[in-house]
Amino acid sequence: MRIKATLFIIAAAIVISGCGKQQQEEGGDMTTTPDHALVKERLAMFADTDIGVDLTHLDDNQIELIRRLIEAGRLVNDVFWMQSSHDAIAVRDSLQALEDAVSQDFLKYVMINYAPYDRIFEGERFVGEGPDHKPAGAAFYPADMTREEFEQYVAAHPEQKEALENQYTVVVRDGEGFRAVPYHEYYPQTAAIAEALKEAAQYADNPSLKKYLQLRAEAILTDDYYASDMAWMDLEGNDIDVVVGPIENYEDGLFNYRTAHECAVMVKDPEATAELQMFKEHIDAFEQALPIKEEYKRGTAGSGNVLEVVNIVYFGGDYQAGVKTIAASLPNDPRVTQEKGGKKQMYKNMMEAKFDKIVVPIAGRILEPGLQEFVKRKSFTSFVTLHEVSHTLGRGYVFGDDELSVRRAMKERYSAIEETKADILALHNNRLLLEEGIITEADLKNTIVTYVAGLFRSLRFGAEEAHGQANLVQLNWLREREAITQNENGTYAIDFEKFMDAATALAHEVLTIEIEGSYTAAGVLLDRYGVMNPEIEAAIEALKGIPRDLNTRYVTAERL
Repeated sequence: MRIKATLFIIAAAIVISGCGKQQQEEGGDMTTTPDHALVKERLAMFADTDIGVDLTHLDDNQIELIRRLIEAGRLVNDVFWMQSSHDAIAVRDSLQALEDAVSQDFLKYVMINYAPYDRIFEGERFVGEGPDHKPAGAAFYPADMTREEFEQYVAAHPEQKEALENQYTVVVRDGEGFRAVPYHEYYPQTAAIAEALKEAAQYADNPSLKKYLQLRAEAILTDDYYASDMAWMDLEGNDIDVVVGPIENYEDGLFNYRTAHECAVMVKDPEATAELQMFKEHIDAFEQALPIKEEYKRGTAGSGNVLEVVNIVYFGGDYQAGVKTIAASLPNDPRVTQEKGGKKQMYKNMMEAKFDKIVVPIAGRILEPGLQEFVKRKSFTSFVTLHEVSHTLGRGYVFGDDELSVRRAMKERYSAIEETKADILALHNNRLLLEEGIITEADLKNTIVTYVAGLFRSLRFGAEEAHGQANLVQLNWLREREAITQNENGTYAIDFEKFMDAATALAHEVLTIEIEGSYTAAGVLLDRYGVMNPEIEAAIEALKGIPRDLNTRYVTAERL
């Protein structure tokens, strides 16, 4: 099956190239084929951006450590290609074998999307033969498996339920049924990733970092990540950090069970990190100020929460696919966050690149002129920070059932609901900061205006992407309550009197959905608010020509 599928995709790619050559021979321009014109247009939506980091303050051992981490990251990147879709590698490799300009443009867009499916435009196929849209289950399940078939089989075979729903297994057909294969057995890169991490640990002078890397290598080999996640939270005095392995569930749009492989190699920015400690001091206060029933509140959001600003040396796998990440709140294991809290890392060089190349131009086009002066880089980075802090707030387990995580209860709806929660709480938390005199009314106004400009940045990720759908929920909610209004010329205005009350109301809604584990209520909210409408489509069209995201090249990593 694999050989036939590969040959089929190669043939499809050659057809694309051949059509272009035929047009050229007949006097036409081979760049004018409809599919190619579309891909060229979409390539222009990603601004080519070099991401670099100053490493001159690091010693030789630290540089060698980073090299080994990048090596592990490139192997993790290979695993993600296997996870993205069943035909991702076949399409990529077939296009790499072709040298004409048309094929190379298609290849460039495949490399951005890590598949022949467009991550911004609802997963639609843009090259090759096969499904019209990216399979919801990516390559974690058999290509021909249906959701109903899987659920019926699990219900009939409860002894396999834990393995088949495990976040570190791949589901394969086994006769008339299914079988779960652990990641460490399924992916051939496993041993090499672990070895690269062990080699990196040899160059780690920091004892806590050495311990983490050794435990992470063991985790890669066993699919048991708890000990290494705990060790990651205990890192102290380290200039270098890495997130590596199967982390996020976004790629599994079928059930949100499976985690996808990713890697971020980072160098800390100590000066900027020091400025963020104020947020850490207020995490428990944020928890107590949540707009929910008192019995739903926890006594603490966790004692070990860590806030850091870092610069990215290398992104691989899920981090790099499509829209690039600017911050993260990890680990995702609720056992760790219940005990330790979470680590919120802001990716400074990525944030600054997006603000300058995307947010500022969007604000200039979508906001009424009187608002544009309030769009500030500091407000953007502070909001992103509070977004990540807010992932830690609320419950990780459904109220009254300490065995059922919110993630499991929400299934495929979790990611969009959780991203909505983090965004809207980032706004709500400003109320507490204002009350305590930490920010001013002017700061809050800057935050609100910058947030609205940022909404339109993320809306263009598409309704099929968790962050894009989350931003649709927020915009439609705020529009319905007239906290955001549209002028006749298509620009947007903000009613500052209504805005924060509307934001707090949405915070209450999504927090309650998560805490009560209501899959049905999540569906109702997403169906009503997480959708495109003609007004939003027109607004997005008005932003045409402004990059939707970055096509990043990690120049420091390439030089090492």
